[in-house]
Amino acid sequence: MFKGMNGEKTFTLMQCWNILKDEEKWKAKRRELAELKQAGNKKKKVRPDSTPTNVQVNITEDVTEIAPPEFEARKRPQGQKKAKDALRRGGGEACMEALDKIWAKKEAFDMEKEKKKEERHMASLELEKRRLALEEKKVEAELRKVENDTIEKEEKIMAMDISALTPLQQQYYMVMQQKIVARPLAN
Repeated sequence: MFKGMNGEKTFTLMQCWNILKDEEKWKAKRRELAELKQAGNKKKKVRPDSTPTNVQVNITEDVTEIAPPEFEARKRPQGQKKAKDALRRGGGEACMEALDKIWAKKEAFDMEKEKKKEERHMASLELEKRRLALEEKKVEAELRKVENDTIEKEEKIMAMDISALTPLQQQYYMVMQQKIVARPLAN
């Protein structure tokens, strides 16, 4: 095949040929060349003593016809351009199905994500409620402590013996005692 196309040059890429010779493209090319060669042989005159290629002669001189060898009826693989065109024309439906599946998965994932987010939010809200309750208890405890301190100071003022104090100190403690007595009456 190479010498017929390139004159007397020798083919230097046998390793490549050994790999590529079984590919569909080259099998088809070899079949075409074989058919052309066979057609070229048929045009020649046939000698009367020769046997046709589709006849088998046994040693016992029985002549039987055999069917011509059938070539593999495989098609060549589709090229990239044809594959892309097929995808553009008929691939729309398959693409839509694939997109629908992806969209359904995304929605399921989003719902699961939203559910987890809601759970985290509820847990956070519960923690915030607990923190506020603890804060209220702290404030109440501090108020009770301040109230107890105030009551303790007022008891000291009310129980103080003012006879041993100077007149100015006596006047101060008397005003304070009157305020302490007036406060519960005002409430």
